[in-house]
Amino acid sequence: MGASRCSTSIALICTLALGSLPAGHAYAPSAFARSVWGARAVQVSGIAMMPAPAPAPATKTKTRTVTRPGAASPAKPQAAQKAKVAKPELVTQDAHVPMWKVLLLGDDEYEEDPVCGVIVGVIPDMAMDEVREKYRQAMATGDSVLTIVNQEHAEAYVSQFHRAVPMVFADAQPE
Repeated sequence: MGASRCSTSIALICTLALGSLPAGHAYAPSAFARSVWGARAVQVSGIAMMPAPAPAPATKTKTRTVTRPGAASPAKPQAAQKAKVAKPELVTQDAHVPMWKVLLLGDDEYEEDPVCGVIVGVIPDMAMDEVREKYRQAMATGDSVLTIVNQEHAEAYVSQFHRAVPMVFADAQPE
């Protein structure tokens, strides 16, 4: 847009705001303005303009009080009608998570020290004495519960046992 046309457009916009139009200029809606804004659009010197929206009508809000038969009368003080507040339940994170058992499976080819070293390395909260007891139980009965954790951790422990050297046979089962 050239400088003269821009200044002319600004002048026209200002005069529209003030309510007068310079000589030689007329309102004429363009085809584009009519297609987009309908009949309300006007064009002033090539600029399509939309009239300002009408002010919102004032609204009133009415409030009505309804009393039911058998309810306390409105003349009684509100202090006598206290609402009972329910105490929130304490919900722990473990309440919604299903727990899984990580089982150490017994094998005749296990050697106690390397297998116990792998178990201590994979499961962080187990002491060596506890691991040796679980190892002996698995060798005697066929399996032993190493720990109880959520499903994701149980599956991760089992996969780490299977990748370890020496490989430790383990399984995860729902509790």
